[in-house]
Amino acid sequence: MSFIYFLLILMGVISIHEVGHYVFAKLFKVRVLEFALGFGPKIYERKGKETSFRVNVFPIGGYVRLAGEDLSKARDAADEHSLYSKPAWQRLLISLAGPLFSIATGYLLFVIIVAAWGVPSVAVDLVQPNSPAQEAGLMAGDVILEVNGRRVYDSYSISDVIKKGKPVRLTVLRNGRKVSLTVIPRLFGESHFLIMRDVTGDVEEEIQSISGRPLTKENVESFVKQYVSLEFQSTTLKGLLSEYYYDGPRYAIGIYFTVVSNVIQRKIPPFEEGDILLSVEGMEVKTSLDLSRVYQLILAGEGGAIVETDSTRVSWWRKGFGNSVNVEVLRNGRIMNMSVPTPALKILLETAGAFKMDVQNIKPQTVFETVATSFDRCNSVLPLMWKSILGIFHRDEEAGIVGPVGLISLIGEATKVGLEQVLTLIVFITMSLGVFNLLPLPALDGGRIVFALIEMIARRRVDPKIEAYIHFIGFVLLMFLMIYIMFSDIGRFFAK
Repeated sequence: MSFIYFLLILMGVISIHEVGHYVFAKLFKVRVLEFALGFGPKIYERKGKETSFRVNVFPIGGYVRLAGEDLSKARDAADEHSLYSKPAWQRLLISLAGPLFSIATGYLLFVIIVAAWGVPSVAVDLVQPNSPAQEAGLMAGDVILEVNGRRVYDSYSISDVIKKGKPVRLTVLRNGRKVSLTVIPRLFGESHFLIMRDVTGDVEEEIQSISGRPLTKENVESFVKQYVSLEFQSTTLKGLLSEYYYDGPRYAIGIYFTVVSNVIQRKIPPFEEGDILLSVEGMEVKTSLDLSRVYQLILAGEGGAIVETDSTRVSWWRKGFGNSVNVEVLRNGRIMNMSVPTPALKILLETAGAFKMDVQNIKPQTVFETVATSFDRCNSVLPLMWKSILGIFHRDEEAGIVGPVGLISLIGEATKVGLEQVLTLIVFITMSLGVFNLLPLPALDGGRIVFALIEMIARRRVDPKIEAYIHFIGFVLLMFLMIYIMFSDIGRFFAK
């Protein structure tokens, strides 16, 4: 079913993009020969007065074929309805129209989403003791509305400001009242996250060394997939170092953001809708962080352990869960203790929408506020899209881009949560399509815009054969890029 939703959404998004090209081509009296969704052999075709509308077999894009678009024959401008008989500024607008229609659709959909559901709120889940946040008076449950006077809609935007290390002005909503606070970020030291298997021994507060070496990023990385010993003053923890994650020194204020609550809102046996998860194996569950740690301990497994450190000081550690766990839930006002198979608990934690959101969306009060908030939210999303799309060209950021396989998975997860999430995902897809096509690369709309601009500035046209050759090379490279992204998707899928 996810594949069907994927096809419907992709076809709709591509149609809007191509309609932009089609409308402006018609506006400037350029004959449209084909309006196609997908590439390759046709599976459906309907011929109009001058345009053939078709659906092709490979649903990974679309195109509008215009009269005179064959650049090798572009000098033959005898036909006044051909693309290259038109001035450069008109050709520029025809190329620009597709991305603009895609991006404008995102703005329109955001207005609908905000009007129906409001905008996400970013709430504080946990404030660390003796942290800058606690010293400034920030409290768990505070909803962060603005950072340095600018409205925020996601935790990433807040973290992006905090990591610069400068004083941060926060406007928070607390018990229905707005409160202003100023927090001064503090430079926190490096942290280590170790997942170990076949563990024996115990831990103390301070790690002296790892297998006789100082606890540094380089040393720990050299021990991955090897048996190691974490040495303390009077004890040792031994085991196989299965996985290792490192965070370097960074500015922070000492808070965790709310993701979900501990209230279960979907029936996933043996759990019932409305159950409140209180503890797992005696570990209290209240916050999103607690749920995350429960999941990590499931992955660590029986005989495994997780060790988190701030520099060399152990900030949290616990041994992994076995084949079953003791779970405490509140059901219909009664506390129940259950022995639950660990795989069943894992399914609960992995299921999208299984837990109730801990914060509610904030709905604007007027039409004007709805439109203004929608546009502001879109404006905040666009820079993130640019950064994510440019990350295609950096291997360390490739996880920010997904192809068809990844989209099928994302759409499947969104449909489990609800219509708001589906429409929001469509917004991101259509706006990403528009932004991607604006990249000044051959074969993309951005590349054609560049050639039109060159002609407008230089007042002479680039040799059509050279332009055609450049676009052909760009198209081939684009196909290789799409194949690369698709295989990256498949790799991530099987790695789960």
